[in-house]
Amino acid sequence: MSREIAAPGPVRVAGTLVTVQGIAALVVAVVTVVLGLSGGAPALVAFGEAGIYVVIAAAFLVPGILLYRGTRGARNGAVFLQLLVIGGIWWGFNPVDALVVDILLTVYCLAILVLLLFLASSRAWAMGITEDQHG
Repeated sequence: MSREIAAPGPVRVAGTLVTVQGIAALVVAVVTVVLGLSGGAPALVAFGEAGIYVVIAAAFLVPGILLYRGTRGARNGAVFLQLLVIGGIWWGFNPVDALVVDILLTVYCLAILVLLLFLASSRAWAMGITEDQHG
């Protein structure tokens, strides 16, 4: 007999921040489509790239919204995505190009992971353990 445990505040904040990442990908997709339509980029390339950004946006929006709503399984997807983004940032790291942006995005992802999703209350919630069982 399992009773649903409400998501703690840090999980809901993490869901919001992951959703923001998805919205950012949607914004990039729209900008790419506009560039393709205005002739600022080859249309087929721009539309294909926009399609990729839409898929990326969905990959972030789904776990972000589910985390905010309190779906426990979404935590795994959010953790994986943050690790993937951090890896991508530092794989393409070039201190001449965008050191500040790389550091800021890494801090953003680490904040979601360490300060929100790796907290004891967040982990206990993900496992379905209440505070009195955790103790």
